Amino acid sequence: MAKITLYYGPGACSMASHIALEELGLKYDAVKLNLAEGDQRKPEYLKLNPRGAVPTLVVDGEPMTENVGILTYLAGGMPKKGLWPDDTWHQGKAVSTMAWLSNTVHTAYRCYVRPARYSDDPATHEAIKAKGKDAFHGYLKEIDGLLAGREWAIGDHYTVVDGYLLVFYRWGNRAGLPVKELANYTRLANKVLARPAVKKAMADEGVTLD
Repeated sequence: MAKITLYYGPGACSMASHIALEELGLKYDAVKLNLAEGDQRKPEYLKLNPRGAVPTLVVDGEPMTENVGILTYLAGGMPKKGLWPDDTWHQGKAVSTMAWLSNTVHTAYRCYVRPARYSDDPATHEAIKAKGKDAFHGYLKEIDGLLAGREWAIGDHYTVVDGYLLVFYRWGNRAGLPVKELANYTRLANKVLARPAVKKAMADEGVTLD
């Protein structure tokens, strides 16, 4: 059996991969990084992930980075567990949605919480934060619309995409955005939060919806 280690930051986007591992029932080690204190920039971690970010999944000594790749590997590699769409159309939709979450929705939130990454001029930081928060809120509304009339995000059953979506709902809630007014997204988030694997992953990370 493969030796699996997940490097994560509590409440970070890596929570999506953490949830997936719990859902699959795999044996794994979890290594918590204190992102505020810069654990992700320490030399020993940069050897695994030169981007200095989470998550990193190490399987038999080989690292994989980025939620899109990790979630595709985990769920797609164990189709009988039911966390991955059954047909190639919905598989493509899953990858497409996760890529958008990673490169667009997440980026907007990053502008809000880490404006210094986008400008060296402190005078611009408040404007970047405001623009990022507004864009992020717009994307959450878009997600709400995409979920209209749907039980789950992709296809007709729970997939890793639903766990990934919880990350952004939680961030919106913590940012003080009126996410609970998004009826479709809130309905999905509550269903995901009720899953035992999700409760376990969040408890292990020491995080709540707030």
